Amino acid sequence: RGRRGLTVVRLKGGDPFVFGRGGEEALALAEAGVAFEVVPGVSAAVAAPAYAGIPVTHRGLAASYAVVSATLAGGAPADLARTAAAADTLVLLMAAERLGEVCAQLIAAGRPADEPAAVVASASTTAQQVVTGTLAELAAADPDVDPPATLVCGPPVALAGPLAWFAPGSPEPSAAAATP
Repeated sequence: RGRRGLTVVRLKGGDPFVFGRGGEEALALAEAGVAFEVVPGVSAAVAAPAYAGIPVTHRGLAASYAVVSATLAGGAPADLARTAAAADTLVLLMAAERLGEVCAQLIAAGRPADEPAAVVASASTTAQQVVTGTLAELAAADPDVDPPATLVCGPPVALAGPLAWFAPGSPEPSAAAATP
């Protein structure tokens, strides 16, 4: 349709260039000579932790964060050994279906077993679910969460309790956010 002068929209939640097919789709359009525009969004890599009260960086706790896909094309597991220690806070997208295995891989690759970790499922919706613990606890429990889910590990995850501001199912922030 784009070649006929019509406007075609491909709407994607989050950022189309962060573990989406935005780059592939834009490349196909460029190769076909079709003009396009990309409107960046807020990636679940930072939005999901924020909705759980977890800053990905925090002065004195974490000066860096890395975003990693836990699952590759075709459902293949990612090689997490290369990136496990890449940053103070590690955010893993697409980990829900292999959560216990992913946590165990991170520990085997050098992340501390007692490091705070959280999985945030269905972030920002009335079905949001946040499961916190240590990497070892999440590896052992292998919580049953439905995708989409974001796994976050690192020192700032310890702030999830005090900074919890979102109350799923309520249009108002949680009581924790109202407390100075």
